[in-house]
Amino acid sequence: MKGIVMDVSGLIKKRVLWWVVGSLGAIGIAIALLVMLLVFALLGVLVSSSDSSSMEGIPVPDNQTFDIPAPLLPIYIRAENEQASWARLAAIHKITTDFGAVQAKRIDTIGGLGFPRLLWEAYKVDGDGDGKIDPDNPFDAIFSLANYLRLSALDPDAALEAWFLNPGDEALVRAKEAEYAAMLVMPRNWLWPVIGYTAISSPYGMRTDPVSGEPGVFHDGIDIPAPRGTPVVAAQNGIVIQAVMSNSGYGNLVRLQHDGGVQSLYAHLSGIGVRRSQQVLRGEVIGWVGSTGKSTGPHLHFGMSQNGQSEDPQNYWND
Repeated sequence: MKGIVMDVSGLIKKRVLWWVVGSLGAIGIAIALLVMLLVFALLGVLVSSSDSSSMEGIPVPDNQTFDIPAPLLPIYIRAENEQASWARLAAIHKITTDFGAVQAKRIDTIGGLGFPRLLWEAYKVDGDGDGKIDPDNPFDAIFSLANYLRLSALDPDAALEAWFLNPGDEALVRAKEAEYAAMLVMPRNWLWPVIGYTAISSPYGMRTDPVSGEPGVFHDGIDIPAPRGTPVVAAQNGIVIQAVMSNSGYGNLVRLQHDGGVQSLYAHLSGIGVRRSQQVLRGEVIGWVGSTGKSTGPHLHFGMSQNGQSEDPQNYWND
């Protein structure tokens, strides 16, 4: 009986389809096809204008991947102290548990990041100030590690040895620490917004417009090429005052307000990861590199201003 019902249903659908085709006639069918073609063409234009993948006007470097999980980076930066650089903190957790992805080699560890139990009891702190100290809380685990490296009576090498009990792991930490430090530029407490990608394809100042070819056009920022989807991070603590989705001009953009009347602009993003009025930390992911708006390839347009006056962003990193 079920097969009969299905056959009848299919027959009805076929008859309806033929009735529609017959009622439209040849001219009607041609018009319908033309409308469909126009719709597909329009969709193609919208997709290409939102984030074009065929435009190769800006060469994109192929750099080593920055493997620190995005939510952890601002915590490492905040936990840094005179004895514990953010890069060493991250390198220790990379080698210990691959940021919680694998079990620590030592059997006497607790928490996802693999804190040796005796050291935890001696140096644990409330990293996020929530009134609880939990080894599975990344704030507590990272700030406690920084506290151990700061307060330990051992020299830096001995402190690493007490953590790992394996000289081979200590060497891996130092190598990874150097790798991380080389990929992240942060003089004067300002963080370069695209980690691992420092080349500038178009500097601040007058230039020939790369899209229109018009000479003598002012470029109020710098262009940093990077692969589409590369995380873009906040250069400094701040508040989101703009988070705009657009297919023209700057495309998708985020603007942050910092202390001292300073603002930073992140444009041509493929996606936005924050909302207006949100407070963000230095190193927090606010979006991803793209090619939206008026763009000739995937890159970040990064701009800075103070008290409404445009400034060269490189002044915040160069002496």
